[in-house]
Amino acid sequence: MTVGQLAGMIAAIALVILVIALIWFLVQVVKALREAITNLAALTQEATTLSHQADGILQNTNELLADLNHKAEKVDPAFVAMGEVGQSVSDLNTATRQFASHVAEQRAKRNKWTTKLGQAAVMGILARLKNRKKA
Repeated sequence: MTVGQLAGMIAAIALVILVIALIWFLVQVVKALREAITNLAALTQEATTLSHQADGILQNTNELLADLNHKAEKVDPAFVAMGEVGQSVSDLNTATRQFASHVAEQRAKRNKWTTKLGQAAVMGILARLKNRKKA
């Protein structure tokens, strides 16, 4: 066998090895792609399921929020009424304090007047007693 034939034989064997390696690589790529497609399909199905569940949860949340708003509208007048009652109680408390202050002032005036009247009466009695003792 000549050198040219030997070189041709080595090149042919290298080409066969290269083709086999390429085929093996392509088979592995196809397997990986099939697995990726399978995983992608499963993820898509799970995402669809989650999306439907999220829609259901969102719908329930909206219904609960609407119900809560409706109930809050019903309760709102009660809070307004309680606020008005609180204001009325505060006004009554202020009026009671003013009345108590007025009564205390009147009592103080009466006590001053009574004291002056009592003093005048005592002075008058003492003056009469002095006049009787002199007479």
